[in-house]
Amino acid sequence: MSGVEEVKKFIEEHDLDAKILQFDQPVRTVEEAAERSKVDPSEIVKTMILIADDRPIAAMVQGDRRIDLRKLRRVLKADYVRFAKPGEVLKLLGIGIGAISPLLNSMKRIRCVMDERILMKEKVLAGGGSEKTLISIRPKDLAEILKPMIADISK
Repeated sequence: MSGVEEVKKFIEEHDLDAKILQFDQPVRTVEEAAERSKVDPSEIVKTMILIADDRPIAAMVQGDRRIDLRKLRRVLKADYVRFAKPGEVLKLLGIGIGAISPLLNSMKRIRCVMDERILMKEKVLAGGGSEKTLISIRPKDLAEILKPMIADISK
């Protein structure tokens, strides 16, 4: 099953008010996503995979912010935190870095941390399971489904 098909299935199974947006060109980066979707980078959610004390973590921050590894380490009470390598992400999620979506079933198996600022938005765009798709979703729905730790993890 492709990443996009998995995201569609996830949306249906959880009866989410989310919409898949398809693009002709890649939306792998915040810049590409903002340009193609005509939204401000703060309305885009980056979902990144990190390794904290040898355990995978999904961290979500707004597109105009960066993960603060020191804050994340403190929140997780971890000795160390690093970004996962592309091969680790592929093995863990079965999908490449540019196609990560918070609406993959594999995301429910790993600990998620969401930056608290995301919840201030009415709607956000996040990865849709391929390099040419995004999802439009309410942050509160993301939080309800993923049950992430909500904390200040960005700068």
